Formats: sequence, C-alpha cells, structure tokens
Amino acid sequence: MDVPTFVPDGYEVRQRLGAGQTSIVWLAQHGATKRQVALKLPRDDVRTNAVLRRMFENEVQITLKLDHPNVVRAFDGHPTGDRAFLALEYCPGGTLDQLLLEQGRQPMERALQLVGDVTLGLEHTHLKQVLHRDVKPANVFLNEASRAKLGDFGTGTFAADATDERVGTAFYMAPEIFQGSSPTVQSDVYSLGVLAYEVLSGERPFVGDSYDALMVAHLTSLPRDLRHVREDLPRGLSAVITRAMSRDASRRFQSVAAFGEAFRAGIGTNGGVKATSDVEATRGTLPGRAGRGAAAPPAPAKPAPSARDEASEDRPEAARKGGLFGWFRRRKS
Repeated sequence: MDVPTFVPDGYEVRQRLGAGQTSIVWLAQHGATKRQVALKLPRDDVRTNAVLRRMFENEVQITLKLDHPNVVRAFDGHPTGDRAFLALEYCPGGTLDQLLLEQGRQPMERALQLVGDVTLGLEHTHLKQVLHRDVKPANVFLNEASRAKLGDFGTGTFAADATDERVGTAFYMAPEIFQGSSPTVQSDVYSLGVLAYEVLSGERPFVGDSYDALMVAHLTSLPRDLRHVREDLPRGLSAVITRAMSRDASRRFQSVAAFGEAFRAGIGTNGGVKATSDVEATRGTLPGRAGRGAAAPPAPAKPAPSARDEASEDRPEAARKGGLFGWFRRRKS
C-alpha cells in the first residue's frame, strides 16, 4: 500500500479511500480512541496553488466550527503548512449521490427522512454564519445508521467573506450565481430545493449537456410538477419545493429554517425529523440577497456530465466504483 509522506501524530493509516482536487483521503485509526476516521491530507500542488490552498484551509476551519448530528464532524485538523490535515467522521454508507445512482428513487418515507436530515444540517451551517455554496447529493454522506450528513465544505465560506466568485455545481446552482451575484442564504436554499426535488422524484429538475445549457435551463425553464412525477407525494409538498426553487431569490424561503417548517407542514407530520433549538435561531442571522455583487460576464462553457455529475471534491474512489466506502462525521451525542 502507498503511504503518505506525512501522518499526524496519533493516527495510523489503514487504506486509501480516494483523491480529489485538494486532498488524498485515507481511512485511518486514532490510536488513543480507536476511532476510525477519514484522514484528508493535502495534495502536493495545494502548497503552490493559492486557490486550492484556500479551499483546503476553508474546509478545515469551517468543519471544525460545526457540530451537529446532520453535519459531517471534524475531530481534529490543522489548516496550513507541511503538517496540514483534517480528521473527519468516517461514514461507511457512501454518498447520497451514490445511493440514488445505485438504487434510484427511494421509498417515500426514506426520501422524506433524507431531505429532512440535509435540511437540519444546512440550518446549523447557516446558524454558524457559513454558506455551503455546493449543496448536492454528492456532498451528503450516510453514516452506519443510514442517516444523512452534509459535508465537503471546501467551497464553503463564512458569510462575512462571501464574494461574487462563481462556485458550485451547475445542476444545482441558483440562477443569480450563474449571473455573477454573491452567494446568499437564498442561493443555498435554492440548491437545497433542487436536491429535495431530485431525492423525492428520482430525477433532476434541470438537465443539460453543457454548462451553458444548464445555465439557460435554470434561468428560463420550469421543472415538471412534482405531483405529476410522483403520485404518492404528500399533499402540499410540491408547492414547498417549487417555492424553494423560485428563480427570484426574494420569492424563496428566506431561511433554511423556514423551508424546514414548511417542508414538515407539507407532509402533515414531522416525518421522523426532530427540530432542534437551532431552527428558530437561524432566522435572520445571515445576510440576504439585497446589496450583493453586480453581475459578472458569463463563465466560459464547460462540459457537464451526461449522467450524474462526478464534480464533487474528494469523492472517494470506492464510492465511484459502487463500494460502500464513505467518509465523514459522527452523530452529535
């Protein structure tokens, strides 16, 4: 087995899980606690590439700040220098993207649970003044109990540091992000709505074979009504998802907490999703759309995958091959 040149004190590397744009991911064990972790070590080019270095630093700093059962937990980490690393909860269930690819549309109760889990994780993220900027199934991880956890914060940013750089995955990006506006709570709400549509329906609401085609779809098209895609959808839920995906950010839910409340009301029950004390606190804690950056020129066209996209940062190789290796965070005790 290849071994990394640097392993942080107290960890023993067991197996390579995968590689991404910023890091190599290893299955490791912490000697003192005997806990299995996903150990992320930066690639060599991170030290010489300012953009990649910032992404790795962001992920370490952001993930260490978060602490919620539906967010992948960081146990330990150091953001910079030759000893940079991030030790994360190991999630053996793989990604939500992989689950949808292998099994297709989930039974309704399971689909509602998954969306509810991601919603609670994103609520907590916003409460901590963090914008994810790339909410999608490939960045949601499943633990040993098959509960969903939001992860991969390499593209995340603290709300106070948000800029108008165009970040995200085209299948899930809010229209205003395509147009060069800064990310907001509402742009994350939009991506969550797209994810919810996909999990509930088994298909993406917007498709295209290139970046430009997807941009046009998000800016001009309307997805099929969820009621026509899935007959067993709880009454009222279609309108909730539609509102979250409104092209006009001011018409969307203005917080993830508000989306979560409407989502639970739309299914007529809490659906197994327990609200936390973070829910009400999330309201109004992050800046909205008003006053954000001016429009930027269109980004150059770039191909989009014809099937499910493989653009997520550091997606494990075993997951891409259909195995059950995931990685990331323990549940909050």
